[in-house]
Amino acid sequence: MNRSVLIAAVILAVIVSYFGVRSLMRGSIGSEVAPAAAEGPAPAPDAIVVTAQSQPHSLTVRAKGRTAPDKSVTVKSGTAGTVISTPVREGNFVKQGTLLCGVDVEARSARVKEAEANRNAAKVDFEAAASLAAKGLAPANREAAARATLDAAEAAVNSAKVELGRTQIRAPFDGIFEQRLAEAGDYLSPGSPCGLLVDLSPVIVSAEVTEAEAGLLKPGMMANALLADGRTFPAKLRYVARTASPQTRTFPIEAELVAGDAPVAAGVSATLNVPAGELPATLVARSLLTLSDAGQLGVRLVQADNTVSFAPIRVIDETPDGAWVTGLPEQSTLVAIGQDYLNDGVKVRPVAQGGARP
Repeated sequence: MNRSVLIAAVILAVIVSYFGVRSLMRGSIGSEVAPAAAEGPAPAPDAIVVTAQSQPHSLTVRAKGRTAPDKSVTVKSGTAGTVISTPVREGNFVKQGTLLCGVDVEARSARVKEAEANRNAAKVDFEAAASLAAKGLAPANREAAARATLDAAEAAVNSAKVELGRTQIRAPFDGIFEQRLAEAGDYLSPGSPCGLLVDLSPVIVSAEVTEAEAGLLKPGMMANALLADGRTFPAKLRYVARTASPQTRTFPIEAELVAGDAPVAAGVSATLNVPAGELPATLVARSLLTLSDAGQLGVRLVQADNTVSFAPIRVIDETPDGAWVTGLPEQSTLVAIGQDYLNDGVKVRPVAQGGARP
């Protein structure tokens, strides 16, 4: 009997202990949840920002290129023959019509004399036929046939003289005989080179620009050219291509160098600077630039309601102080730190660099 009472007492103690623990747990959980439910939304994070103001900026198109001659021609032979004279030395200035290479005339001179003799005989026959026809002693068709023979003889004389003239390879314009490509004794066929003639008056700067830069340029604009040796000369744009190069998708430009009497060689590296007017632009530090998810270059703006948004920009000039860009409002607040980790629409608390509110 005592054993049954003991077992019942133990069971009662276990039940009381179990419900006591459940009550304690409910009280503990309730005491923890209640304060959490009373808390408000998390505060907006701070964002270090800087203000930027747009202003007129002088736009300069810079293009790297090389100096080049105004004209460069490989003078070639128009007939076959052996070179018998090369009277001009390399590097000498020559006037238009100067003999550069002389080819042996061989039988060409004799052909001219033969053609002239045939022409003279045809002329006598024509005059006789015309005289007889005028007197009614010869038919009119005989005079016409004599005229045709005379015309053919005259054409043969001209053809022989042209062929003889091709033996004298002359300068087509004033310039410098840059390189001799044939020596005495060489045999030239039609199209074989005699030498290279260049015209360095004026020297030009040849370069290439992007599509956006080409739209800002037009012939007649003044520029300056900085050569590799440090000399600077004024220049004037004379050509801006309107068709892009298929290989580079850039647009060739040319500017005449105003060098006066200063010697400027062709093939020298040069930087062409062309003032292209003014545009409203904003100076932005390079560290503020970022990329959108689509890979577009831009900056993060803080709007009037303190939300962050991405603003695409276009760089128009680069200086040691930063990049001049277009695409921003007249006055803007830019995220200076952590812009790569902020998404559009996020609310922030703007804090100017230095700790003050903007």
